[in-house]
Amino acid sequence: MPARAYTQTKRADATERTRRAILDAAQHLFREERELDFSLEQVAGRAGCSTRSIIRHFGSRQGLIEAALADAAAAVADERRVKPGDVEGAIRALVDHYELLGDDVIRWLGSAEHYPVVQRVVETGTRMHLEWVDEVFGPDLGPLTAASRRRRRAVLASITDVHFWNLLRRREGLGRGATEQAILDLVR
Repeated sequence: MPARAYTQTKRADATERTRRAILDAAQHLFREERELDFSLEQVAGRAGCSTRSIIRHFGSRQGLIEAALADAAAAVADERRVKPGDVEGAIRALVDHYELLGDDVIRWLGSAEHYPVVQRVVETGTRMHLEWVDEVFGPDLGPLTAASRRRRRAVLASITDVHFWNLLRRREGLGRGATEQAILDLVR
């Protein structure tokens, strides 16, 4: 009996590795191609599997796209997660995230009106950013009146938004550390 359990565990591990490789391949192609027009053959080639494996895991190309975008959103949430009230850690994690994907996000924002799935990604990202603001700054926002809390939340969401990072890094040419410090100064 133990040999069978071991075999099933190995099979489950292999299945998960294939699934992960497919998701990673789709996400890399999304970043490289700058659109969602990649083929299942491209994903399969990059993932080292067959298109049949992709269909088995995700049902369709659309299913793969949806799963890859959901997986990427979960990874972003994990990367940006800090203890509520840890403002310095939150801004550091935020800038780290923008350094890694900020230019891609800016590009996606520009193409959202042409691609419904990208529009959904943008909407999800906006919602996640507001939830992040609520989580990180919640301890400071709690005692405020409703109107003051709404205004403060809007300001915090704006100065921690990828557009603001883009202005500091790309337009103004600030370095990574100076950008982090500028955002932190404004947050404080």
